[in-house]
Amino acid sequence: MIRAHRKERPKILLKTMTEVTSADRVAYLGPEGTYSHAAMLKYFGPGQNAVPVDEIPTVFSHVESGDCAYGLVPIENSTEGSVTQTLDCFGASSLNIVGEVMLRIEHCLLASKATIESGITRIISHQQSLGQCRHWLEDNYADVEKVSLFSNADAARSAVSQTGLAAIAGKTAASIYGLEILNENIEDVHDNTTRFVVLSKGDLPDPTGQDKTSLILSIRNEPGSLFNALESFKIHAVNLIKLESRPSRKEAWSYSFYVDIDGHRDDPNIAAALSDVAEHVLEYRILGSYPAAVSE
Repeated sequence: MIRAHRKERPKILLKTMTEVTSADRVAYLGPEGTYSHAAMLKYFGPGQNAVPVDEIPTVFSHVESGDCAYGLVPIENSTEGSVTQTLDCFGASSLNIVGEVMLRIEHCLLASKATIESGITRIISHQQSLGQCRHWLEDNYADVEKVSLFSNADAARSAVSQTGLAAIAGKTAASIYGLEILNENIEDVHDNTTRFVVLSKGDLPDPTGQDKTSLILSIRNEPGSLFNALESFKIHAVNLIKLESRPSRKEAWSYSFYVDIDGHRDDPNIAAALSDVAEHVLEYRILGSYPAAVSE
């Protein structure tokens, strides 16, 4: 981290999405057919030079090395909470958040054309997806074996060639792998949404009037230090929309705080609040200011 209030930030303008070309490689959590893949298509559009990778840290490393211009990673789910691996990667990375996208998680029961619903003997998916459809599965397939795999896309690929095997995945996976949609919207919570963020080495986009700022705070280990830092947001009428602690990994039982606020860091009240915050923390780093996505 840096003492952000002590340094002048370089002015590197991020390309707008209309300027992003197919030559700009985008790393995402693959393989094809995952919800990360669907979020990447929603944000960047079809025809992008996409690079699927196996792990969230690998998305970061592809962008840090310059192999990809952008990366896309999940950061939180409306029912499951934060993706802690993503938060921890930000603690060790210098990459910026330059955009976000919200994706409704609409689980479908998929199978090959040779499989009929009454002939399903096993249902496979990512462990989280199985959990998000638990009540529906209990009501409809209580006696059918459920098996967790590495990703929904892996489940969809397995279902292509195995009669009697059904997968839980999204419509993108059904289209890619040529599977039949036996049932759709089988998730127990129908407004289940995952938020993804876009990574880049570039600096933040210009203010739009509907922005979000993310930062990491390192707090002194003394009474009232977190309260004093957060009070700065209240004094300057800044809406604090997320606060989560994560181990700092610098020493045992020390923590950093991931914070999301409404507004752009160039907004006068945000700039004033961050100036005050700087007086109450050991250090902080702004991860990015970027256009806020509209929830579906």
